[in-house]
Amino acid sequence: MSQNSVKQWYEAKDNVDEMRSWNGLKTWEKEVIRYFSKNASILNIGCGLGREAFALSDLGFSVVGIDISHSVIAEVTALAESRGYSIPFYSYDGRHIPFNDNSFDVIILWAQTFGLLYGVDYKQSFFSECNRLLKKDGILSFSGHDYEYLSDTHELHLEGRKFFPYDCEEIYWETFLPDELSSYARQNNFTIIMSGRGAIYKPEDGVILHCLCKK
Repeated sequence: MSQNSVKQWYEAKDNVDEMRSWNGLKTWEKEVIRYFSKNASILNIGCGLGREAFALSDLGFSVVGIDISHSVIAEVTALAESRGYSIPFYSYDGRHIPFNDNSFDVIILWAQTFGLLYGVDYKQSFFSECNRLLKKDGILSFSGHDYEYLSDTHELHLEGRKFFPYDCEEIYWETFLPDELSSYARQNNFTIIMSGRGAIYKPEDGVILHCLCKK
């Protein structure tokens, strides 16, 4: 599975439409945003159809969304206009983020999108861009699939550390152990604020791993 294949997956109408039912902040996200300063400027990487962006805007944050899918950006831009939001959404190449240095107070990469940054080099490139884009003492929040949880509940969908949630499809998410997200952050000169397992919506939805860190 290549990075280009991930982009193609999110250009497909059926996969874009699946996002329409996703609404509101998750339980762990509500806990994390308590660390965001009032009226913080937030870059939402992998914005999808605006689940996070709309919710954060409603709370008074200034949000910009970006995504690798042109189809997603077209859809979420139309949604924002129809709902009366003035949130800007842009497509980007997945690596080089088209904003100036020190542009944001907060960067979020939620919905386990971190697991789609295949390989160590890609992840290091991501942290480098976040470091460049964040203001002094800026905050980065990201999440990933919990390997231990999935081993107990979805073993048949795992191949090593790769999680294949869709039968007969090539797309997968890398999975992580509890200390790995914070380890990535530390290796790239971020200071950990909090890291661990987080609840999604209901107990039956399971858990994810997340990390909140500071530049």
